[in-house]
Amino acid sequence: MLLLIAFAVGCTDESAPTAALNDAAVESLDEGLSKNGVIHHASMGGADVCEALGLPTGCDANFSLVANMKADGSVKGQWQDTFAGGGEGIHVEIDCLNVVGNGAVIGGMIKHGTLGGNDVSGQRALTAIVDNGTSKNDPPDQLSFSFFPVNIDCNLLTPANFPLFNLTNGQVKVW
Repeated sequence: MLLLIAFAVGCTDESAPTAALNDAAVESLDEGLSKNGVIHHASMGGADVCEALGLPTGCDANFSLVANMKADGSVKGQWQDTFAGGGEGIHVEIDCLNVVGNGAVIGGMIKHGTLGGNDVSGQRALTAIVDNGTSKNDPPDQLSFSFFPVNIDCNLLTPANFPLFNLTNGQVKVW
């Protein structure tokens, strides 16, 4: 965005106040980012934890989430945990993110989902992830199960409060 503004300003007529326009644009951009930019991010995508338990690849479908916390403390994101057997799983609207070092606890409201044929929509859920790096030489990233119904503020927990399993497939990012 800034590059586009600088390019557009650089291509203007010499009589135009290019320096003032450029400074104002930069100040506006900086102000917007500092007031409510993303300060924490957590994401995970890949196979579920059942592989870590020695079960075959894809045994419990997949797990994915993305959560962002803005400077004002607001949290938004989505999380999908698809369970084995097809048709079951949960879709969570994330509203809580607690980043602790390289790990995060994530919570939210189940927008729709079933487990064992039972509708679990409207219940709260929690999970935890740990980002242990991206190199083959780093320890594997970690993921917990999805827990629900759980009416606990995720900010009161750390990843150490959860059973964590090494991912054999997938990637976790926490910052």
